[in-house]
Parts: sequence; C-alpha cells; structure tokens
Amino acid sequence: VRIDVTELMAFRKKINNDLGVKYSLNDYVLKATAKALKNNKHILVSLDGDQIIKRAHVNLGMAVALDTGLIVPVIRDADKLSLDALSARAKDLAARAKDGGLTPDDYKGSTFTVSNLGMFGVETFNPIINQPDAGILGVCAVQDELVMDDAGAITKRQFMRISFTFDHRLIDGATAAKFELAIRDLMEHPMQILL
Repeated sequence: VRIDVTELMAFRKKINNDLGVKYSLNDYVLKATAKALKNNKHILVSLDGDQIIKRAHVNLGMAVALDTGLIVPVIRDADKLSLDALSARAKDLAARAKDGGLTPDDYKGSTFTVSNLGMFGVETFNPIINQPDAGILGVCAVQDELVMDDAGAITKRQFMRISFTFDHRLIDGATAAKFELAIRDLMEHPMQILL
C-alpha cells in the first residue's frame, strides 16, 4: 500500500521542534500499527497445531538488525502506550539489543511484528512472518514524488510503502487489505494516531 506521509513528516517535524523531542518516523509507524491492531483484533491470531488462538494483547515485535542477525524484542501492550512511552520503550529495546543487554523475557509474547527497512532506502520488500504471529508489516523508505492535482498544479509530496505478509490459513486477502488501509488512513491523518 502506498501512503502519502507528507502531513505526517511535517507533523513530526513540528512536534519534535515545538516539544524538543526526537520522535522517529518509526515511532509513529509503531503507534499507528498498534492502534490499527486494537481496532482489528482479528489480525491478532496464531495457529497451534489445528487450534486457532485469538490473542488478547497488542504486543508488537520490533525487528532489530544486528551484525550477528535479526532479533525481535517485544513492546508489550503497545496499544495502551502513549507515543512518548512507546518511543522510549522502542529506543530502550533497540539500544539494549545492540549492546547485548536483552533478557529472554524481552523476546517473548509477540502477537504482531513490524520490520522497518526504510532507513536502508528499501522501496519495497516482503518480510517473513515471525512465528507464531499471523502477520508482519514491512515498512519502506520515504520518497519524494511529484503529483499533479485536478487543476493541473504540480506539487512535491512524500510517499512510503508498506507491505503485509500474513498467514493465509488465518487471515484472508480482503481482511489483510482492510488492515493495511486502516494503517494508511491513520498515517495520512497523523493527529488520529495520537487520539
């Protein structure tokens, strides 16, 4: 799904400047994903043998790339965290992952994963599901594009793409598409991410 993040990028810059904080774009992606999951609980499922398990919590796995490989620490109850608390938790987990300071509990209980390769300039990719989650969101780089409006005026906009890999035994295509559109709608209206 292609997302116009022009307003989100401006919103982020204003919040960071006005409040003197350093929220990353990924912080907003995580917050939007957590909110979309809260409103689409049918995505929070897993398969155990032939049993479908409905998950009660929005525990976001956050893919972190290390020289030794990929690890996925978990932000528990991400839907209940403010942007500030979610950002702090993500930064703490990423820093401890890079320093080798994560505990086994930091890896447990994921119900959905986000993998962001945007900082590497990746334009599109298909992430691999982090079992036992039923899905993973791939987040790509922000790119400038020229857009013509209905009146013929050309403006520069910023777009990013997301991809959703999901277990088709648990989630069908239309359900997956609606979930991606829910994330897109939040990210194209950044104030809704926080409300």
